Amino acid sequence: MKTISITRGNCLSERFLRNLRYSGGVFLFWMLIVLAGSATAWGQDYGSQAARILEEPFRLKMDEEVPLDKRVVFDWGGWFRSSVWDIRDYVDRDLDGSGDGRRTLRRQQLRLWGQLNLDNVHRIYTRGRLDYLDWNSGSSFDGNDSDLYGPKLDRLWYDFNLQRALMAQGEKPGEYDFSVRLGRQYVEWGTGLALSTPLDALLVEGSWRDWSATGLLGMSVGDAYNIDQSFPGNSKESRRYWGVKLNYEGWRDHEPFAYFFAQEDQDDGSVRNGQSFGYNSNYTGLGSRGRFFHKDLQYSCEFAVETGENYARDGIGRRQNIMAWGFDTELRYLIPDERESQVSIEYLLTSGDPDRGVSPSDTVGGNLWHTNDSSFVGWGYRNTGLALAPRLSNLGMVRLGYSTFPAKHIKFFEKLLAGTDFFVYHKQRSDAVISDDLSTQDSKCVGAEIDFYMNWRLASDVAWTVRYGVFIPGSAFSRDNSRTDRQHFFTGVTLNF
Repeated sequence: MKTISITRGNCLSERFLRNLRYSGGVFLFWMLIVLAGSATAWGQDYGSQAARILEEPFRLKMDEEVPLDKRVVFDWGGWFRSSVWDIRDYVDRDLDGSGDGRRTLRRQQLRLWGQLNLDNVHRIYTRGRLDYLDWNSGSSFDGNDSDLYGPKLDRLWYDFNLQRALMAQGEKPGEYDFSVRLGRQYVEWGTGLALSTPLDALLVEGSWRDWSATGLLGMSVGDAYNIDQSFPGNSKESRRYWGVKLNYEGWRDHEPFAYFFAQEDQDDGSVRNGQSFGYNSNYTGLGSRGRFFHKDLQYSCEFAVETGENYARDGIGRRQNIMAWGFDTELRYLIPDERESQVSIEYLLTSGDPDRGVSPSDTVGGNLWHTNDSSFVGWGYRNTGLALAPRLSNLGMVRLGYSTFPAKHIKFFEKLLAGTDFFVYHKQRSDAVISDDLSTQDSKCVGAEIDFYMNWRLASDVAWTVRYGVFIPGSAFSRDNSRTDRQHFFTGVTLNF
């Protein structure tokens, strides 16, 4: 990361400030033009749950904000990550009578970012991305052994904060605050069960004492994964979002929240091959996070109800009501030892629909006419295991986790984090489908998985990640080769500059 900072006070710094503002504006404009070019689609579905599980720690690291205490700061930097993803999935997905075998993906990822900060009041942030994917010959999911994804715009937002503006002018902050963030950004509400995704959005937040309210107006980004993969010729979605969220921070150990948001499908009413398409849904959620009876015992919980309308399968203009729900809770204990160990337990449960014979979210093969659609479909995120990686529909999951810095007392290994997650899966409705299309049996027992991971910061600018997961199918899978164990292995090195 490169940083240029200035404190006003003389003619030289004022002149340099003007030049910096100009050069910063030129840099941001150049980034916008170059990186907003059309992206080439890549072979594997980028919106898949397994890919997102691998990307989420990387995203969290990239989205960390740099602490700024200067009046004017222009930062720039980037990341480069080289990784290998090995998939040993010997199941017959193409129904040709034999298992599909092993797939190996080599992926190169580049991120370049810039941030201009004026008095810590006005901030502009931009980030571009460029990915190159190289599959072993014949092992990609769509027949393209190599793909270039990008260059494209990953983030671009402007942020203003009233309290920081008052402080910059030497005034004492009051009991109220107001902030605005506009542009392409990552939006997560509550604990992220129903909404945790990038959007082109306007977020307006107002707070008074211990209360805060946030309003949302947004659109899905151009390459957003379409939850309805049965829509002919359109694997990407176009949706509008709006909503409001309320938080209370007046309790020492608890922060409750409530929200409502809606998404409106811009393809609603489209007819293809005698079938109407469209999925419009509303989400009302309640939850809380904080400490649970002990300073080292953290918790989170969220319950969301989904309503709205979609279209029944095998017909034109047959709208059906949506009535679904999702629940998640987690306890995390921070062990007071020198290794910063943690143990956690999480339970997730989302509703399913027995009418859906193929997919919990597609229109073709979806809900029957004259019945409510009770399959929970959201835009949220949870770690559901690397190898099975089911989406949050008709899913019950128990996750037990443990992580530690095992050699913190040895300088060379002090930043090596090791951990494991153990998952047990079941269906909410045994006669309903989950996102894995091989789970065809009327049984609640989906199976179990164990994941191991290691994150090691070798130097201030170099990190190494290893992750391995194996899934053991249960009786929800038939006794042919779809009952075969699945193994996924991932490793990658990240350079920060």
